[in-house]
Amino acid sequence: MKHLLLFLSVFFTAFIASAQTPTDLFFSEYVEGSGNNKGVEIYNPTNQPIDLSKYYVVRFSNGSSVFTEGGVTKLTGTLQPYKTHVLVNGQTTSTSSSPACSPELQALADQLDGAYPAPTYMNGNDAIALIKTPNGEAPNTNLSNVTSVDLIGQIGLGNLISGETGWSYVKDTTVNYTANQLPVSGKVINYIVQSKATDGTSFGPFWMSWTSDHTLIRKPGVVKGVVTNPNPFNVSLEWDTVPAKIDTAGHFVYKDIWDHLGSHACVADPEYPSAIKETSFTGTISIYPNPVVAEHFSISASLPFTSVQIFDIIGKEVYSLTLPTASKETEVLTSGLYNGVYLVKIVFSDKSSAVQKILVK
Repeated sequence: MKHLLLFLSVFFTAFIASAQTPTDLFFSEYVEGSGNNKGVEIYNPTNQPIDLSKYYVVRFSNGSSVFTEGGVTKLTGTLQPYKTHVLVNGQTTSTSSSPACSPELQALADQLDGAYPAPTYMNGNDAIALIKTPNGEAPNTNLSNVTSVDLIGQIGLGNLISGETGWSYVKDTTVNYTANQLPVSGKVINYIVQSKATDGTSFGPFWMSWTSDHTLIRKPGVVKGVVTNPNPFNVSLEWDTVPAKIDTAGHFVYKDIWDHLGSHACVADPEYPSAIKETSFTGTISIYPNPVVAEHFSISASLPFTSVQIFDIIGKEVYSLTLPTASKETEVLTSGLYNGVYLVKIVFSDKSSAVQKILVK
């Protein structure tokens, strides 16, 4: 194990720096939805077409240090500058234990993945890597013929994540909440969301996992892939969740959203920022501090907004504020909010909106 992790660290040798010149592909979107509604989007930030036949997507399943159990898929075609290649789970028929992938999602694919255990059978706690080999030959199990290109997650965690839900945007946090009308306490340990509550019986705070039941989009400022095995993996450094939608029961949901799949906004694109209007939300939101440990927190946004709403995890509105004039920032008092997870929604002047999770401690 130690030798392989050292080997991985040699191949994944430098972390992303957005100021660097883009030289290779990277993951630009991650779809981890219900059932087998899974997929990844790959972006070409360079000004040259790239032959995909040398590239592979591999999955390190359930904390594994090797990809043999997680599957490997060779990419096909040529990816033009500032364009995307979408790889989607290829299952078209359901079995008693494995549902078919949504035909609507598959219709957005440039390539359908292979049979289980292909990489797009991930479930939130799998590391997904983009690699390439010199002549497109299959990658060796020990990665001796591999050049690393990008990585989602952390390789080789073993039991630290194999039985857990996935990665969070907060670190070392205990959350109190209600499950089945009973008070429950759950933990996030080093950005990993525990799947069991602290009493070992009820499910943990699974909604805090961004890599399970979520769609993620790479931040526009990212122009290179992650080529070192991060320790720990903090998903929010380079990824944003898509804005939540409201289901028929009135609850906020983050899964099975692929409105932006098939194009990506990146600062490497000479047409940026106009390109962002096609794929990203109109404005972005930032909340500080988060987790909220004081009696107030600050909201700042890229565009003027007119109102703020806070919802609890089941979608009930617990706070509402209408600003006298549109502003790019405001402060919100947390008096009256119990400890726990909330969703903060702001409405911009153009009537679009953005949603972000907060944790009140």
